[in-house]
Amino acid sequence: MRYRGLLKLAVFGAIAGTPIAATAQTTAFDNWTPVTDEMLANPADGDWLMWRRNYGNWGYSPLDQVNADNVDDLNLAWAVTLDPASNEMTPLVHDGVMFMVQGCDFTQAVDATNGALLWEYRRDVVDHAAGLACGNRNPVLYGDKLYIATHDAFLIALDVRTGEVVWEQQVGDWTIGHHYSGGPQIFGGKLIAGMSGCYYINSRCWISAHDTETGEELWRTYTIPGPGEFGDETWNGVPLEARYGGSAWNAGAYAPELGLIYYGVAVPIPWGSPQRGTGDGDVLYTNSTIAIDEDTGEIVWYFQHMANEYWDLDHPFARMVVDTAVAPTAGEVQWIADDLTPGETRTVVTGIPGKTGIVWTLDAATGDFLWATPTNYQNAMVDVEPENRRGISNPELMVPIGVETFVCPSAGGGINWQSPAYSPQTNAIYAPVNNVCNFYTLNEVTPTIGAHHGSARTRAVIWEGANGNVGAFTAVSVETGEFLWQHIQRAGFGSSVLTTGGGLVVTGDDANLLRVYRATDGEILWEQRVSASLRGYPMTYEVDGTQYIAFPVGGNGRYRARTPEIRFPSGGNMLYVFALPEG
Repeated sequence: MRYRGLLKLAVFGAIAGTPIAATAQTTAFDNWTPVTDEMLANPADGDWLMWRRNYGNWGYSPLDQVNADNVDDLNLAWAVTLDPASNEMTPLVHDGVMFMVQGCDFTQAVDATNGALLWEYRRDVVDHAAGLACGNRNPVLYGDKLYIATHDAFLIALDVRTGEVVWEQQVGDWTIGHHYSGGPQIFGGKLIAGMSGCYYINSRCWISAHDTETGEELWRTYTIPGPGEFGDETWNGVPLEARYGGSAWNAGAYAPELGLIYYGVAVPIPWGSPQRGTGDGDVLYTNSTIAIDEDTGEIVWYFQHMANEYWDLDHPFARMVVDTAVAPTAGEVQWIADDLTPGETRTVVTGIPGKTGIVWTLDAATGDFLWATPTNYQNAMVDVEPENRRGISNPELMVPIGVETFVCPSAGGGINWQSPAYSPQTNAIYAPVNNVCNFYTLNEVTPTIGAHHGSARTRAVIWEGANGNVGAFTAVSVETGEFLWQHIQRAGFGSSVLTTGGGLVVTGDDANLLRVYRATDGEILWEQRVSASLRGYPMTYEVDGTQYIAFPVGGNGRYRARTPEIRFPSGGNMLYVFALPEG
């Protein structure tokens, strides 16, 4: 492994409103072809058209020009300075053009070979009630349009060649907190997006489908049931106007052969049942996976990973759709369905959907529970009731308002919105998890806009069994649930993961280190210290026979407060793009 010091970069800046020569745009878009449903279903090896590259949210590219034998030769190809806003972006690439939707929806198109600016679109920033509204994670490409879900609760379509607005459609009301953070997807020819921001402000959040040519709403599915709907009784009589939470704040997954769209739903608000007045009710569909009919928006099945949850342990993160043999290993996997026939090949919804850091595997067609096992220490969930389609929250931690208890993981999560990745080469999930707990006390609350973070007082600590180490980068077999390898370290992992056909796993940590691991055994093959911790989504693409690996970085590191000796300046938002030397 070759270690490299902090890069000295010549970067390409971008100034809002700078005119771009038409000849540069024409050259860049000479090879552009409209993105079709077939391209989304079977993307070209060199493209990255949606959030995690495919419908199943794998975060995997088959590109293999960069591999375990030559990755140590990676050099900086180009870099650009990014906006200083929250940097959680996923760059997209098609036909040699890269699209970057940065914080507060600031969007740029650049030449993917050198970063030269082609156009930019800067949306007016509103004085938002929700403090996290500007964390835009992904756009999606379709036809000749780039689709964005905005911090002020609009869906917009931009012309890919010019950045001009083709249409915009208001979906929520930003003045009461609605916003998008998980971006849109194109499933079955429809634009699909999940609304966030239901923090003491309105009755329910939702997932909606829209016409790609006009933005017209086609169907809307609420994430919290109303009177007379299935699950209404789980709120124990709390009136609809007081049922808060249930944000869908990451993008969904899709199984076209089943006609199902999969979304994760976040926590109820306020966080504790004594504050909500819901007693022992499960409060559906919070902390659940829901499977939605792509044509009607009907909820076909659900599974609630934590019923009646108290501790802000959200479950809206990336779901993965994978075809695999299912044979969990007894003694290695904590919970296994009693009626499971080991070795059957199934289409499953798998991954780490929530902050608990537990890998869950469900049948994609039915939602039936198959198996689940933790990747970091947790004490918040104690059992699974497959027949009732729910995980059982720890009753010993359900304490009254004002009483302190010890909950693992912390409200920051063993994992948060950063996404694991899947590799079909190893049939494994690669998960950036952390061993952090907190002392947790529910507060008296008065529902007001944006006050959800006042639900509790928390004091985070490293789990004592981790010996002072926060990070635990873990490879888990999707077939057996066994750990293939685990990399333990002092610094936390706050970044998402990329896997490649070259047998590589790419991620970064709170010590500002970008790393490439060998997928089979976890050996570190290459690392590079950069200007900030990696908070966005690494990706890879190919143009004119050259494979590039791109890392968006920026932010202060979610778990860095637990490692005060790891000190770096704040800011430093950049996109770094690496490639092998020519020749």
